Amino acid sequence: MKIVFIHGAHQQNIDAIQLEQYWLNIFQLGLKQSDLEMSLEGVDVSVPYYGDLLLQHTYSHVPVEQVGFTHAWQSWHLPFLPQNPPQTIQNDQTLISLLTQDEQQLNLSSKLYLLSHLAKDRLLKEFVMLLSKFPKLHESVIQKLIIEAYLYLANPEFMQDVHDRIAASFDRDEDYIVVAHSLGTIIAYNLLQQLKHIRVQRFITLASPLAFRVIQSKLINPITRPNSLTGDWFNFYSHEDYLSTFPLEHSPFNFQPAIINQGISTFVHKPHEILGYLQHPSVIQSIIDPIFPSPMRYLDYG
Repeated sequence: MKIVFIHGAHQQNIDAIQLEQYWLNIFQLGLKQSDLEMSLEGVDVSVPYYGDLLLQHTYSHVPVEQVGFTHAWQSWHLPFLPQNPPQTIQNDQTLISLLTQDEQQLNLSSKLYLLSHLAKDRLLKEFVMLLSKFPKLHESVIQKLIIEAYLYLANPEFMQDVHDRIAASFDRDEDYIVVAHSLGTIIAYNLLQQLKHIRVQRFITLASPLAFRVIQSKLINPITRPNSLTGDWFNFYSHEDYLSTFPLEHSPFNFQPAIINQGISTFVHKPHEILGYLQHPSVIQSIIDPIFPSPMRYLDYG
């Protein structure tokens, strides 16, 4: 059994080795926090990297003013609450643990910091839900804010280059667990529809924007359960994450066997990042269960 991790957008500033180590560190931390007596030793894991392709294709096709608008939106904060300083990923440091800290232990500045993100997230959730009711406006914003996802779906050359890069991790003689995050869930869905000769025992989507109609409109129709998927499809979404706050349970994703949707909690200050998803106990359990079957089945950790 082989695990294939498919990353999301905005990974252009790190290389393949850094990305793989970062994901494996988070996954290993999740195993440790879940009190599972196992390690990655002996487990076949692949983390195909396409960040360089995003860099080559994306900004060469996007007007400068759109790129600037995207970065401005990503760094937006409410003016009356404190802003968080930029942070860098350092693999030699202990990763952030799950949110188990008692709120009473937080100091005043930490509480204000969390409140700023909660307030921002609440507004953004309402904004996204509003846009979902107006598809033309929604597509305009998607084109400006989620440039990489939009260009992946609209640029056949870009799409094929990404597919070729990831498809190299698969062959006919192996069973797979595919774990995809954010933009990677769109890519993984499309790719699994094409790679009908492989055997995917479990498909796990994290922070997926597939629920948005503007994304669905650019997928190959009809939207169906991938033929290469022989087992369950788990979809984890976070109530803190304005880009994946909706489960995949309504049309066109109401096919059988049904997608197993589970809402979990991620980090308030980084609600959409892989950090909060991949180390979550429910996600960890869904990944390792096909490899090491356990009587502990998909407990709801919230």
